[in-house]
Amino acid sequence: ALVSPPFAVEGLGGSVDLSGGRAQLDFRGAMESGGTLAVSGPVTLSAPYDGNLTVTLSDIVLRDPNLYTTTANGQVTVNGPLTGGAMIAGRIGLSGTEFRIPSTGLGGTAAIPDLRHIGESSAVRTTRVRAGLVTDGSASSQGGAGARPYGLDLTVDAPNRVFIRGRGLDAELGGSLLLTGTTANIIPSGGLDLIRGRLDLLGKRFALTEGTVRLEGDFIPVIRLLAMTDTDDGTAGVLIDGPADEPKISFLSTPELPQEEVVSRLLFGRGLTTLSPIQAAQLASAVATLTGKGGSGVVDRLRRSFGLDDLDVTTGDDGTASLRAGKYISEKVYADVTIGSDGTTDVSINLDVSKRVTVRGRASSDGSTGLGVYYEKDY
Repeated sequence: ALVSPPFAVEGLGGSVDLSGGRAQLDFRGAMESGGTLAVSGPVTLSAPYDGNLTVTLSDIVLRDPNLYTTTANGQVTVNGPLTGGAMIAGRIGLSGTEFRIPSTGLGGTAAIPDLRHIGESSAVRTTRVRAGLVTDGSASSQGGAGARPYGLDLTVDAPNRVFIRGRGLDAELGGSLLLTGTTANIIPSGGLDLIRGRLDLLGKRFALTEGTVRLEGDFIPVIRLLAMTDTDDGTAGVLIDGPADEPKISFLSTPELPQEEVVSRLLFGRGLTTLSPIQAAQLASAVATLTGKGGSGVVDRLRRSFGLDDLDVTTGDDGTASLRAGKYISEKVYADVTIGSDGTTDVSINLDVSKRVTVRGRASSDGSTGLGVYYEKDY
């Protein structure tokens, strides 16, 4: 068996019809993590075992406990010699995707250094080979060496509901990815762009002005999220950039200042040398949150327990507090309700007619209503 396979199928069943030198397959099974997988189509019974298979994914849950969870639907075809050189093509749609930026990195432990195995048995070596821990040319024992890689033409669609959360972040993105190349050299293109988002530090709210997710090399998403705000002396902001499991946090300003000074001006509107001892402690707390030592907040835990896509508590300049709850009613309809401490209520609904056209409607408890059609295009 493989060590830590990416997925497991339970209750696999189906049929094989033999005729004219080929086998007609029809199998389906339940995924251990959730959802079902079906494989159907013919395969020739002589080398190179040409196939014309269709793989159907229905509500399959994919997850890395330390990094992400998502639900996949779609169809993928495998056409050509199954011993190597076949083409994998199709479309997979993702919904309800959530990336969690780890509080202290993946697992919170450092990597184990290279070890030298003395008196290693063949069984132990086989296990290490299957786990991808042996790179000294013995990969042939995996059974895949020498085979031609499969070609790729896969589209991964996630128009919305891709959430990045953790370290004070709460952002939603959407977009699509195209995977080309081969299984030995995957070439991703496209990515996800910001729909809405915010960064919270010590009760300060920073709206995200830029956000992207791209795939590179080892398939750990590379994120770039930027929150900027005006200050008395110019502008300042927070940039979160790098692999999703270990992003780099940096602070920007115009004119350029040391990062500690930027944080001080962002949070307190004053220079670092003028902070009180309490403010200095608050500054350390904010830095701990961004560097992954602050854990998740109460609002985030409530959002998850209520099954919402967004839950936010804000305070206006006049001290009035408000609670906003948002959820996707369907793939293209998003609704949120805002309740103020003064008793006012505001309900809004967004309908994504297409990738560029959105219809937005709102109604308030004071009797005001609004309806608008918005067209967006990047240049």
